[in-house]
Amino acid sequence: MPDAMPANGPVDVVVPVYKGYGLTRACLESLLAASCRTPHRIVAVNDHSPEPALAAHLRALAAERCITLLENPRNMGFPATANRGLAWGEGGDKVLVNSDVLVFDGWLDRLAAAAYAAPDIGTATPFSNNATICSYPLPNRDNPLPADVSAAGLDALFAAVNAGRVTDLPTAVGFCMYIRGACLRDVGLFDADAFGAGYGEENDFCLRAARLGWRHVLAGDVFAVHAGGASFGKDKNPALARNLAVLAARHPGYLPAVAAFTRADPVAPLRRGVDVARLRRMHAAPLVVRLCHAKDGGTAKRLADEGRELAAAGYLPATLAPAERDAPDARVRLRVEHHDIPAELLYDVSAELPQLVADLQALGIAGVIFHHFLDLPPQLLDLPGLCGVPHEARIHDYGWFCPSINCIDDSGLACGEPDPAVCQRCADVNGSDMPHLTVAALHAQSRRILEGAGRVTAPSADAAGRIARRFPAARVEIVPHPEPAYAPPPQPAILPWDGETEIRLAVVGAIGEHKGYGVLLSMARDANRRGLPLRFCVAGFTRDDFPLFATGKAFVSGRYREEDAVDVIRELDCHAALFLSVWPETYCYTLTEAWRAGLWAVGFDLGAVGERIAATGFGWRMPPCRDGGTANDRLLALCAAPPAPGSLVP
Repeated sequence: MPDAMPANGPVDVVVPVYKGYGLTRACLESLLAASCRTPHRIVAVNDHSPEPALAAHLRALAAERCITLLENPRNMGFPATANRGLAWGEGGDKVLVNSDVLVFDGWLDRLAAAAYAAPDIGTATPFSNNATICSYPLPNRDNPLPADVSAAGLDALFAAVNAGRVTDLPTAVGFCMYIRGACLRDVGLFDADAFGAGYGEENDFCLRAARLGWRHVLAGDVFAVHAGGASFGKDKNPALARNLAVLAARHPGYLPAVAAFTRADPVAPLRRGVDVARLRRMHAAPLVVRLCHAKDGGTAKRLADEGRELAAAGYLPATLAPAERDAPDARVRLRVEHHDIPAELLYDVSAELPQLVADLQALGIAGVIFHHFLDLPPQLLDLPGLCGVPHEARIHDYGWFCPSINCIDDSGLACGEPDPAVCQRCADVNGSDMPHLTVAALHAQSRRILEGAGRVTAPSADAAGRIARRFPAARVEIVPHPEPAYAPPPQPAILPWDGETEIRLAVVGAIGEHKGYGVLLSMARDANRRGLPLRFCVAGFTRDDFPLFATGKAFVSGRYREEDAVDVIRELDCHAALFLSVWPETYCYTLTEAWRAGLWAVGFDLGAVGERIAATGFGWRMPPCRDGGTANDRLLALCAAPPAPGSLVP
């Protein structure tokens, strides 16, 4: 079994060296300069470096008795070079340190304490800016070093905030890896034959150690800088891919275990404490927390725009949303949108709600804005009261009173918002996006939030009216989303239509059922069946592209970046844009994108789409329907005899 106390004698800090004179020199200088109580010696192993200046520097340090130098007669690769250093000496504790790592005062003392925090711990790894599962501030990233604090100051902050704290890891990370002598004697050296030039050898070592009962931990109170890839350069990716395949073959459970660890993210509380400490040191502006789901779309765009508006007004914006988009649970992620500190603070609300509240209060929370509560733990709906701050609400859809969010019933069209008893029958038959709530409970929950809000805003009169009808005591304001200036789109040059020229229509966005996918497919099939001169060009993607392509009357561009939307629409070279949403949209950003691209709009007279076309006169409105033949006939009729701008065609 392992030693009960740190091994007698010095700890050997083993530094394999191949390339990178500047980084290696800085690494060794940091090791020599860092003051530590733990007796240690630095053992550099020169793997036949092709850089004469680097080899000369190592020999000079060895001549001055600053380091012990071992030199390979030929290049042996990282695992074999590391093994030579690990095997040197009296068999005590070792720390394997890459030659592109920087350490700071007390690093070895804290790392050794973590390694001896329990008798069965075999290895300890520090945090770093670039250390996969041990990376900070964001895991599995090569993070830039922070601007608000020096690297040494960040290490000191880790030491203060996470003093003595460790978290189990599925494997050590080899950039800086403390190995207890007993573990090394038990497991043996790295498998240099299997892992060649390097990458993955430390993971194989750790998995062999785990089979013998050894644990691997993250030392939560140590931070080291890691440049990454100094010795491998352009050869890194092929070596990594090859050795990952070796690992997967030897240890079939390894990659799934790492994936599960990444999803669970047990390291999050350690990162979180440092994030909060850094934010508090910044004397940040008053914090405004926005509660929302984690889905893409117009709500996400509005959150981003609002974040910039809040920052310009002197606030520090943050978003609190489910940690997992596709499998929400009790975990939430607080993204604090500070320009120097990209903090993502993870909380398990079932166990850490008091900690969340304490952290928000420590950061100076000034208010809460409810954007959406879909997929959020219900305890968060009490957040304003728990924090003692006021709240506001924003309307993006009708999840406030409709269990399916968009007011569509089994007819496939907007339901007309019947009384709650009918809504409950609809939810029972057609399903609900909030199955844990009855319609009555949903209404009661929303009434409490909306009627207690200091301000409720909706981006269209139609949306404001629907909310006000359900919650008359709520103070709902109409506040359209800000949008860039654009020239009014002209009427299509093809009009009046000659009855023969093909009419090309752009359908913009992510087209699911609520956005009219079924109507679009019906229109394309009808156009094919009757040989109508219509072509439907989707600028974006749909719930199922293949049936549309099969009609011979449709084209789908694929996903695009938000900033490219106008260019993508223009490249389709359409005459007008078609909006087929079968739910009463609250705003419709894609309508704005079509207008900015210079396209006239034809849309169903429903929700904000109908309201905005009528108000601007930049298009025409049609009665909502699901029958493609009827929709095509109306479309061709208005093209043949264009009505007044903004008109509702029969």
